[in-house]
Amino acid sequence: MTTLGATVDAASLPNAAAASRAADRRAVLVRWGLGFLVWTFLALLVALQNAVYLRSIGQPVEWRGLVLTRLADWYTCAIFTPVYFAMVRRWPIDRRHWTRHAPLHLAATAAFVVIKYALYVPLANLVRGGRSPLTFGDTLAGSFVSEALAFGCLLGIVQAVEYWRHLREGELQTARLTAELSEARLDALAAQLHPHFLFNTLQGISTLIHRDPAAADGMLARLSELLRRTLERGGGHEVPLRQELELLELYLGIVESRFEDRLTVRQAVPPELGDALVPHFVLQPLVENALQHGIARRAGAGRVEVAAEREGDALVLHVSDDGPGLGAGARAFPRDGIGLSNTRRRLAQLYGDEAQSLALAPAPGGGLRVTLRLPWHTTPWAPPP
Repeated sequence: MTTLGATVDAASLPNAAAASRAADRRAVLVRWGLGFLVWTFLALLVALQNAVYLRSIGQPVEWRGLVLTRLADWYTCAIFTPVYFAMVRRWPIDRRHWTRHAPLHLAATAAFVVIKYALYVPLANLVRGGRSPLTFGDTLAGSFVSEALAFGCLLGIVQAVEYWRHLREGELQTARLTAELSEARLDALAAQLHPHFLFNTLQGISTLIHRDPAAADGMLARLSELLRRTLERGGGHEVPLRQELELLELYLGIVESRFEDRLTVRQAVPPELGDALVPHFVLQPLVENALQHGIARRAGAGRVEVAAEREGDALVLHVSDDGPGLGAGARAFPRDGIGLSNTRRRLAQLYGDEAQSLALAPAPGGGLRVTLRLPWHTTPWAPPP
């Protein structure tokens, strides 16, 4: 199965890369298309202003020549937009570099104004037809300062866009790193929890292997099945409650030979709660603590009960035993053992501090009850906005 999955993933990589490149190209085209529309709008807006002025002084408006002249004027500015983006990315005007980079941008702006009019004047003369032609020197001298100010505004807009882009990328990177850190913490907690369970199970098998080889062999078979089911689960951190109870049954089958007829386990879980998602392996450490610090400390038979109920938007899980409870001192049920401490941290990583809780309290009739309160959900958990 693993080999087939790896083959499918490898085969899908080129398609995924091609789709990503196509999406990037579409995004670039959209950005430059929007930029072209903005420059065109500004050119037409100025042409309209010129037309209104000519009408106000009683002059005729030659729309074709007026619009084409303004388009030539603004498009010869627009061609420097990608150049400014490249310069701002290469030489940003920020707090650390502005003393070195600002003069470079000023010099480049002066050169851009000269190049702009070297391009604009021939185009304008072509559009003007028989009217007196513009000269490069006169046009540059008359408009250099105003055009340099316009290019400075363009530089400021590009700088603002790039600053926003860097800020947005930083926010996305922070969110990505936070999610990866939470995932790594959950994996580390699960990796710590499972060896703890395996160590206890193997220790029990080693105790039985000479005294009761058949029982030891049965424990190994059930442990093998439990590990197989766990490995087939996939990479998610949650499973349906129904599946979690099945894993718990396998675990109880492993430990029943240790307690023989001293242990009674009862489940009180309504079938309609079976689709609720819960953290994988969340019940096993609680039941294990109940057995170790509750049932194992009794001289006679003991009882463990696993129950579940829904309370509004919460799923409530109970693990109760009739052992000595907390009344016999904190040593009877340690609050900071591996099982409980890992469970607390896993819940906090998955659901935050507000949406979940783990509480210890005396059980009705004596013993201890551990209560988990989780957000009710049947699809992978996402915190509310």
